[in-house]
Amino acid sequence: MKKFMVLTGSDGNPRSFPSAEVVELEETYPYLLRKYFNNVTFWQLSFGGDITASKLLGQPTAYLTHWHPDIIIVQSGMVDCRPEGFSEFQKELISQFTWKFFGKIKKYIYHPEWIRRRQLHRVSPSSFRTTIKRFKLIFPKSKILWLEICAGTKYEDARPGLNRRMVQYNEIIKSVYGDNFIPLQQKMLAVDGFNASDHVHWNKRGHAVAASILIEKILVLHGQ
Repeated sequence: MKKFMVLTGSDGNPRSFPSAEVVELEETYPYLLRKYFNNVTFWQLSFGGDITASKLLGQPTAYLTHWHPDIIIVQSGMVDCRPEGFSEFQKELISQFTWKFFGKIKKYIYHPEWIRRRQLHRVSPSSFRTTIKRFKLIFPKSKILWLEICAGTKYEDARPGLNRRMVQYNEIIKSVYGDNFIPLQQKMLAVDGFNASDHVHWNKRGHAVAASILIEKILVLHGQ
């Protein structure tokens, strides 16, 4: 029996909000893959929150190097690449010294004008490259499919400079994984696959498109 590993950020999970954009578990792309490849053993890890590629990949690296999955699907990189107005250290300091009022001032920390001016990196391009190259070396027998970092066109308004960063970090992924880099952006935009509320998480149309693209790619890899 073949083995698939699926590693994602929050987009691998269902969404219960907002009410107009609910995504059921059965509509998520990992579930759609399980339904199609029903004779495959799946292991899935989908982290919500601001999880970098290093933190996500660190879990299977620590626990599953002996498992030797045939296919590994990775969706990660948005948190790594998006521009920031403050470093994580600065955010922590602000949180500690203003803990009573942090909820009120949080919107200023993530204000687009701060981000536009400062353009800080959460994870530098060189560190991101090192992380994804190391993962490839740790799982040399697996076919690793890495999904394009993508977002709706309006997410640039919230994160000025994002589009340029996405191009840069996607090029890094392409340089490491070659033909196993999975383009998504244009097809997601074509079906309006991003949530209207935040322009970055996927709606059920986006999940369906991602599942379709991955199924086609996996079938090609297995000569079907």
